[in-house]
Amino acid sequence: MTTNKITLLLVLTGLAEISVSAAAPANVAPRAIDVGSRKQLFVDRHLVESSRDVTLSMHSPRRDGRVLITADQPWEKDCHVLVYSSVVKDRGKIRVWYDLFKRTGPGPYDHLRMVAYAESADGVHFVKPKLGLHALAGSKQNNIVLPDKIGGCAVWIDSRAPAEHRYKTQAKVYPTGEFHMHSSPDGLKWTLFSKPHPGPGGHDTQSIVFWDPAVKRYALFTRFWAHHSDKIRRYRTVRRLETSDLKAGKWQKESIVMAPDARDRATHKTPGRQPPVDFYGACVFPYQEVPGVTIMLSQAHWHWKKRSSGKGLGPANFDVQLAISRDGRQFRRMGDRRPFMANGRDGAFDSRYVWALPNPIRMGDELWIYYAGNNRDHDGQIDPASPGGKQQSGIARAVLRLDGFVSADAGPDGGVLTTPTVTFRGDRLELNVEASGGGSVEVELLDDDGLPIPGYSRAEARPLNGNSVRMPVFWSKSGDVSQLAGTPVRLRFHMRDCRLYAFQFKPKSTRSNSPGSTP
Repeated sequence: MTTNKITLLLVLTGLAEISVSAAAPANVAPRAIDVGSRKQLFVDRHLVESSRDVTLSMHSPRRDGRVLITADQPWEKDCHVLVYSSVVKDRGKIRVWYDLFKRTGPGPYDHLRMVAYAESADGVHFVKPKLGLHALAGSKQNNIVLPDKIGGCAVWIDSRAPAEHRYKTQAKVYPTGEFHMHSSPDGLKWTLFSKPHPGPGGHDTQSIVFWDPAVKRYALFTRFWAHHSDKIRRYRTVRRLETSDLKAGKWQKESIVMAPDARDRATHKTPGRQPPVDFYGACVFPYQEVPGVTIMLSQAHWHWKKRSSGKGLGPANFDVQLAISRDGRQFRRMGDRRPFMANGRDGAFDSRYVWALPNPIRMGDELWIYYAGNNRDHDGQIDPASPGGKQQSGIARAVLRLDGFVSADAGPDGGVLTTPTVTFRGDRLELNVEASGGGSVEVELLDDDGLPIPGYSRAEARPLNGNSVRMPVFWSKSGDVSQLAGTPVRLRFHMRDCRLYAFQFKPKSTRSNSPGSTP
């Protein structure tokens, strides 16, 4: 796709912020949504037919500032951990491949750039095994898995590949600028798999690849350099491409999925009309808990104010925004574009960079989002509040409630949310809900005409109070909804001072023991 075509696409689509749906004829009833026994999230209004005094709220993960991985080994002397790192839960361990950098001279390519490996049984305490694979400073007693000039990693498991190519990663190679994909049978011993070329537009970022079952092709999310007009400097966007053959690497169906728009440009005036923010890259992943939902943690690069030094535009920082998609192409930014993960406090290791690693890891009833932090900005200036004025970098974690990206919220005066007509499979209903103290939610089931179903009306609903990711719903007689399975129904939530994250119809095999039980 040419630059002009992509620029036109940005204008026409409004940067994937506008959702378009065909209206059904007035005399045709909307078709029921089959939710089966799959979890349903309130990350958007897909399951909100109507509501009163209910709002959708984004939730940021909590961070304790503890650095879990840093350059602390003898062979890592004078090195720093950069942002193009990744994490996988695999073989009973949390496995991290981290981007290791060491400056060797003043030139742009006067550096060592390697990928190193660490692992942990609990996700908090990491060890760096001496693997003996690659020499560094004359010794193989280190944890290097990809040697010099590899521009970071984005490790993923390709379940469709033969065993010898099960693990894959892709990155730009320095100084050639080529895009290389490596493969491995174990995530440690890597060999060159292919040299795919995403086409013009750039790939100098952390590029994400995964199999998209909706189109039965591999999806690639990487950079595209765009420009709005000849008067505005080029800027970074995130694009999606597809291929059915990773070896051949013929990427097609290019589209822009995240880019600055008019609202972004209005936030600050900049010299040369350059957008005050662009998107350096993005961690994009199908949310494994809910098929059909794709989540983007985009890396917003801010540059809008003049510096006293005259070098570049400040603050030259990265923070993370949250966007949601139902098709992997059109993404809607959440939280009114506020940071999902903001910069750390001044003087902290993550005061200038916060970069979400692919991909979040489920740990019990939590999602752990590992991220790389740095107190050095994109222009090379170190946070003046840093202890001793020294550069700090490393990998830490942020913790989010399971399914906790967005919730439907009602205040103490109450609110009501009604879903579209759905059909389901299962014999009970569970909620992911936070309704502590004076909070409550009552669930009413309505027929296709919007009338309460006897036995499942609000008058018969037990008020639910508590904080659980799997709270069972009960009415006066029981919580059994099996007689309604396959029948079109609406769910109406009568909420007070609570947050509703998700609902799910469940089969008997996973029945909870009592109204308040939380396994």
